[in-house]
Amino acid sequence: MRTLIFFCCLAVQGLAQAWSTLDNWADVVLLQTQARRPLPTITALEPTLKLEDAYGIQQLVVRELGGRTPLVGFRSDLTSPLSRARLRGTEPITSAVLKDQWLAPGAWVTRAAKSQLKVAPALGFTLNVPITSPVTDASDLAVKVKEVRPVVVLVDYNFDDSAPPQVQDLVAANGAKARLVVGEPFSSSEPSVVDATFVEMRRADEIVVRGKATNVMGGQYEALRWQVNQLIARGWQLKPGFLLVTGPLAEPVAAEVGDWQADYWEHAQLKFSVEYGKPL
Repeated sequence: MRTLIFFCCLAVQGLAQAWSTLDNWADVVLLQTQARRPLPTITALEPTLKLEDAYGIQQLVVRELGGRTPLVGFRSDLTSPLSRARLRGTEPITSAVLKDQWLAPGAWVTRAAKSQLKVAPALGFTLNVPITSPVTDASDLAVKVKEVRPVVVLVDYNFDDSAPPQVQDLVAANGAKARLVVGEPFSSSEPSVVDATFVEMRRADEIVVRGKATNVMGGQYEALRWQVNQLIARGWQLKPGFLLVTGPLAEPVAAEVGDWQADYWEHAQLKFSVEYGKPL
């Protein structure tokens, strides 16, 4: 069902012209996010919306939200060809991570009965120095990384039903409504150790999905290099302590209600639970 904001907009003649600016679309995204309503499918009304304009909307949204909760990092998404095909994307995307999205191990995550909540394992890299210029060689990043952490990404792809969302809609909405369960650091951040990471995700002792570090762009530090360069090109500051999540190690699956565990084998076990309640 379309949200109230779109019903109001449709009553106004010249809708596309009246709501074509990035500022106004950012206001819509913010309104829907804060009201916990479905996110706007902007491309249903602005089919020519460019990806770079969607990133412009994202930056405005993050700037506003960042005044209430600090920016603590970034994450990549659509890092596999399959995930990009679903949203008609041609490249991975990035979004910002705010402090209120960061959850500790053992967290309880609520979902609505009909939500589009998905879950996937990932890896996050904590920076120990600022990065201010593009990185040409992935091996140069090893000394810039303080630690590597297991991460479980939960995203509610709750868009209005005006049309199937496209990659521009996901970008403009800052990667949709996400939460990150972040575990304790691995004992080593050495590239070969990180790339050997294998993970199994279980719900109620049943294996739901398996993934490995090299599923993301062939290697974690190469995925990190791509992400860093994309963020710098868009003017973001990469500060010490920021967490950079390189992308899902497996295709996201439905986050059904129950007790979950992400087993990173010799590295860590990350537990969390999903229960019915209000949407993210």
